[in-house]
Amino acid sequence: MRTEAYALNDGESAHGVRTPAVPVLDGAGHARFALAVRATPSPITAERTEGLLAEARSCARALEVLLLSPAERRPPTR
Repeated sequence: MRTEAYALNDGESAHGVRTPAVPVLDGAGHARFALAVRATPSPITAERTEGLLAEARSCARALEVLLLSPAERRPPTR
């Protein structure tokens, strides 16, 4: 999943909990923070995971603006 830029904890840390997470990247492409979505497996199904990850990536881009100085941020995407 590293090549797909997300992590998935499927009950390894807490039984009955599924947690996909995406990185909040700096301008050099390094992960500075992570954004995780945690729930029971029923709302985070395999069919919904890609959509949830897309939303999480969008939120992670917004967090870059809130958490990093302008010099540390990645350039805007189009």
